[in-house]
This record gives sequence, structure tokens and C-alpha cells, in this order.
Amino acid sequence: MLNDYVSYDNNDKFKKILDDVFTDEFMQKYTNLENFEAFKYSSAVICDWTQPRLVYSKTLLDGFVRESTQFRSWDEMVMRATDERYGV
Repeated sequence: MLNDYVSYDNNDKFKKILDDVFTDEFMQKYTNLENFEAFKYSSAVICDWTQPRLVYSKTLLDGFVRESTQFRSWDEMVMRATDERYGV
């Protein structure tokens, strides 16, 4: 039984940030996917990216990230993408 669900407000501003940091170049460099749209499509069974709130199991999404990217977790992937995009 998974009880590690997290929830985020998936408003237009948040969606824009994700689309901004997960460039096609980033996705092609660090993942097995062409772009962020493909990532969202492939992970749709774990997270419905179209809903006003993202609700997902951290264990399941991190597992998907480990299988399809060079990262160990979704948080690590987001941090790297943000660092590369904004030079933080």
C-alpha cells in the first residue's frame, strides 16, 4: 500500500514553469524522451497532468523517473532542469 501521495496546485503559472524548465534540449539530453509532452504522456498512469491539482505517489513517479531519465527522483530532475534553465 502506497501512502506517500503528494499534491501540488497545477495552475497555469506552475504549468508554464514546468514547460519552461523542461526544454526539448534538456529532455533529449537527460531522458529517453523527445520532450516534456512525451514525459507527461508516458507518466499519465501515475499523474494526470491536466488536473487543477497534481496528485501522485512519490514512489511511483520517482520509479518512472529512474527508468526513463538519468535522475534518481522527480525532485532531482526538477532541480537540475531549474538550475540549467535559470543558472541558479
